[in-house]
Amino acid sequence: MGRHLNDAYVRREFRRPYLFFALLCVATVLIQTGIVPVVSLSASQASGTTWELLESNYPDALFVDVAFVNSTHGWIVGQESESLSSDLVVLHTADGGDSWQLQYRHSQGLVNTIDVIDEQTAWVDGNERVLYTLDGGKTWNESDVEGAVGGLSTVKFINRTHGWTANRYVLYRTTDGGQSWQPVPGWTFDDRPRDMVALSPLDIWACGYSGTYHSTDGGQTWAKMFNLGGWAMSFVSNTEAWLVDDDWLAHMTNGENWTELTVPGGIPWFRLMGPYLTDIQFVDEDHGWIVGIETPVMYTPDGGANWYRQSVPPIVDDTDPRIMAIDCINVTHGWAVGSNGVIMRTTSADSLGVRLWGGSADPLFLSVIGAVAVVIVGGVFVICRRRKRPVASLPQKGPDERTSPPALA
Repeated sequence: MGRHLNDAYVRREFRRPYLFFALLCVATVLIQTGIVPVVSLSASQASGTTWELLESNYPDALFVDVAFVNSTHGWIVGQESESLSSDLVVLHTADGGDSWQLQYRHSQGLVNTIDVIDEQTAWVDGNERVLYTLDGGKTWNESDVEGAVGGLSTVKFINRTHGWTANRYVLYRTTDGGQSWQPVPGWTFDDRPRDMVALSPLDIWACGYSGTYHSTDGGQTWAKMFNLGGWAMSFVSNTEAWLVDDDWLAHMTNGENWTELTVPGGIPWFRLMGPYLTDIQFVDEDHGWIVGIETPVMYTPDGGANWYRQSVPPIVDDTDPRIMAIDCINVTHGWAVGSNGVIMRTTSADSLGVRLWGGSADPLFLSVIGAVAVVIVGGVFVICRRRKRPVASLPQKGPDERTSPPALA
């Protein structure tokens, strides 16, 4: 009887802190995995979904890039379907995406990038040629790139005359607005640039399949700066930048060294699928977005310290298209495109949502581990205390006698 009373005492002593910390752990996990979502709104206090789906006459299209010069004028490029034999299409809007007009179509549909300087001037990389317009898309000109077998992988201009494009292992340069192209001898890497950023006429970065590269002389010579490549880069300044590929994220803060980071996601130790990141954009040192499949659009308001899953239309969540590109012209206004003909727009791009895990170094993940540790330590302490506690002795009694339980000391 005395031992049973001692057990009850231990259970009573142990139950309250154990349950408190157990509930804390469960609640934290449920909230962070999105099973019990905690939604935070930005200063704009946007209601409904952050992103709205725009009408498209191409429901099967694979839109691969989007570029806006202001809140009204923008372009989208892609293929009419995901088939490699489908036509290349260039769409244009003059009303912020409310309506889209077909400006160009070509039977050779390979396309990756559009680069826009102003409302009149834009370039598109095609299959062995660069397309360009000088009149807002009323007419598109074709400029053949000699030797560009296998299609071009990117096009990037710093002004109306100077730009670059690339194909398999060859980098090309133009000084006449894309009318003619010359190979760059200094590109000696067995790699194809997939994205380029020109910080100045001399300071240029490129990321390929197997590395990230830097030039300080206008692209004449290059140095490999990082052993990982990527789909897209975004620079905050001359020294700070971000880089994404299918399943990883990297950050540079000193103009030279890149650090690979954990891709934000639902939970840090298990994924149903790869994140399949495709594009990244920062408009300043704090506000940035990443798009892909697992999380269609994620957003950080604090320079990557925290990431949030922004809400998208239900059809996007249900069909799991791959969001291929995003373009935000400021903190609030942006557009995103992808497979299944998806075109989305937002006027509240700074809206938060369900917070994503940042991996094993995430403060909230560490708080859960800490809570679990407290529960374990507390349990061990109570068990040890129980074993050391003397058991109350019982007086002798006859077969018909009843004895009241002894009082606990």
